[in-house]
Amino acid sequence: MIRGPGAQSGGGLELVWPGKYDAAGQRVAVPRVHPTLQTDFVVGADPEQQLGCFGGDEATPPPDRLIVADNLLAMDALQTESTPVDLIVADPPFSTGTRFDVVTRVGEGATRQEIRSPAYSDRWHGGAAGLIAMLDPRLRLAHALLAPHGSLYMHVDPTVGHAVKLLLDEIFGPGCFQREIVWRIGWVSGFKTKARNWIRNHDLIFFYVKDPKRFTFNKLYVPYPPGYTRRDGSPPTGKGVPLDDVWNGNDVEHGLRGADSMDSIQIKSFSREKTGYATQKNESLLRRIVAASSNEGDLVLDPFCGSGTTLAVARALGRRFIGIDTSRSAAQISLRRMVGAPGAGLAVQSLRTTERQALRAAGHDWAQFAGVQPEAGDGEPTQAGSAVQRLGRRDDVAVSVRADGVATDADCLHVEAAADGAAELIAWSWRLSVPTVADDSADETRPTALPSVFGGRTVAKAIERDVVGPNPMPGQGLLPLACPRVRVQRLSRELLRVELCGLTEGWPAALPARAAEVAASGLDLVDGWALDVQEGAKLPAEFSFASFRHHHRRTLVATADVAWGAGPRGTLRVRTWDVLQRTADLVLEIEVGDETAAQAPTAVRVVRAELQVGDGAELGMG
Repeated sequence: MIRGPGAQSGGGLELVWPGKYDAAGQRVAVPRVHPTLQTDFVVGADPEQQLGCFGGDEATPPPDRLIVADNLLAMDALQTESTPVDLIVADPPFSTGTRFDVVTRVGEGATRQEIRSPAYSDRWHGGAAGLIAMLDPRLRLAHALLAPHGSLYMHVDPTVGHAVKLLLDEIFGPGCFQREIVWRIGWVSGFKTKARNWIRNHDLIFFYVKDPKRFTFNKLYVPYPPGYTRRDGSPPTGKGVPLDDVWNGNDVEHGLRGADSMDSIQIKSFSREKTGYATQKNESLLRRIVAASSNEGDLVLDPFCGSGTTLAVARALGRRFIGIDTSRSAAQISLRRMVGAPGAGLAVQSLRTTERQALRAAGHDWAQFAGVQPEAGDGEPTQAGSAVQRLGRRDDVAVSVRADGVATDADCLHVEAAADGAAELIAWSWRLSVPTVADDSADETRPTALPSVFGGRTVAKAIERDVVGPNPMPGQGLLPLACPRVRVQRLSRELLRVELCGLTEGWPAALPARAAEVAASGLDLVDGWALDVQEGAKLPAEFSFASFRHHHRRTLVATADVAWGAGPRGTLRVRTWDVLQRTADLVLEIEVGDETAAQAPTAVRVVRAELQVGDGAELGMG
């Protein structure tokens, strides 16, 4: 609905949607809970970087940040920190009514498979009105976060662009609108040409600034192509062809090739940039925006970061960044792209406790989405043999499962009989003791066995953070646990060798069909892994080694040598991410042999092994 003159927008047009005003006719305020971001782990940080101080004026800048949370809560936390942002790039959903997947390639040669897992849902209650209701508070927080000289670029499609434009006019002010950029997606062929209409071949990018008198802007040019002449036939003398607000729409830009091409990578079958994320954008597209509206050292925020293209471009151009996404698949792909890239360390942060509180306050019941029927009342755990038979719903936060399979202190933990007679244990987080098997002949130890909760007819599943997303679906966000298998060997007094052997699936039959086909083939399901040597109660984990597969290059470094400075006894954390976006930690308390002793100077003994999922391994878990 659009109101005419006299509307609260000051006599101009006003966009109205259900929920914009309260019963008294007052504009509904942006919900604020002032949460505090928790740093779950850090990858590749310089020891001098201050991990716990993101909002201050430290001489050494903090790591870049990837926040796995609802961006409304995350930007609320950033505003609480008083973190000014120089540039915001937003590529939100377009209310297409589609559920998008991420495609991951698994295996090699004849055994190669493609596994699809959910990326995000673009379905909103009320259609476009629901999308606008979602965007409104987020864009109001984004405006508050921008520095006085800051800019915002909003990527939309023509079906919702008119509504988003009116919303931006209201939040920023019509005078802060700068340009409507038309991005020509590329050539037209195939299925698109069958439409009985003009073929749609563009998206829109709205460019707004906080203050039209002081915004950052670096004018960009496209280099003159070979043979380019002026109208009178003379050679050009300028910096190049200046960019206008129609991108990829002239002969000069059509001539760009490779990484500079402005054609969408979604129509390029063999683009090396592809990550498998359905709505991934070109680095060339984001490179223009970041280069034009920020300077080296500036802070770039992408509140819908998806596959992390903005983050990758910001880092390559010497900018700092904050990426936010609620999707565990998006977070894992973004992490994969950042690991090993030159630049500062990356801190992964979350708001999992705040999100669970918000979930309960909104009246949502995770069991509705898990397809689990709640028990009547709050039952206590009962034991028959070594397996849990029935548990009622509990409201505590932590989950502790003893090695005998009896669960206590459960947060939303249920058991029910599955169709095949197997019992299901479902929880936000798990901490399970893992038996180990020593191979004395090779002076190495390999944790291979699994706790009794995996055995028999019991399926242990973790509640993934999809349940707290904006559009949870029944059954989504529930996956069986998997335990990393590793070998550990001491090479010297200060060096350990760790080999990742694969994953042991707790219940392969509960995996998606294609994943089950490759679950038994060693490392195929592993997407990446990392190592952290812990001394004392050091938090958060700081991974000194991390290796990820890439979409086109699926090889994985499976052996790593890590420095051991913990003395004769310490803790080694092995974290794995897999193609189903599960995260698991195998925490090993180990003793190493005295290299001065005559017997087994390189022996390693595992004193205790524990599988941690969920709160013990935050990325991608509830």
